[in-house]
Amino acid sequence: MNWHCLSEEETGRLWCQFNRAVKWKPGSKFDQIKPPKPFQIFDVSRGFNGEEESISLLDDAEAKIVKAFQSCTLKQEFMYALDYQHECYMFNPHEPIDKDEFGEWLVPAIPNGDNCFFIHQDIQWGLLGDPRQQTITVFGAPLIRAIHRNAPILFQS
Repeated sequence: MNWHCLSEEETGRLWCQFNRAVKWKPGSKFDQIKPPKPFQIFDVSRGFNGEEESISLLDDAEAKIVKAFQSCTLKQEFMYALDYQHECYMFNPHEPIDKDEFGEWLVPAIPNGDNCFFIHQDIQWGLLGDPRQQTITVFGAPLIRAIHRNAPILFQS
């Protein structure tokens, strides 16, 4: 299996590093994420309507997002997948992305309830999903370029 669940200690340490990097204070009234520059915000509200079209949009987004991750990492590098208030994982984007019994990633690329984040092992770039705002924020020049080369339909206006 490609998803490696982080221990509580690893998860706590990673959340501290991540929260410092993106200036996020979950649970406070100022819990808006402030990613490092450069960043770009995409409206992904079309993926939240629950209709069949949104399922194909989500499948397209997953496929293109993983290709973007692959283009920004070496084969031996890894990434973190953080699902707020759930288990967090380390994974290699060059390996097959395992899915759960519902056919979904263990941490969804497009958030379905909680904030979900995908970050490079050194936290220099990543993808930040906010289900309340129905947005995906991509930060870091390498990932922004990779997303623009082959943008998911859901990211196109």
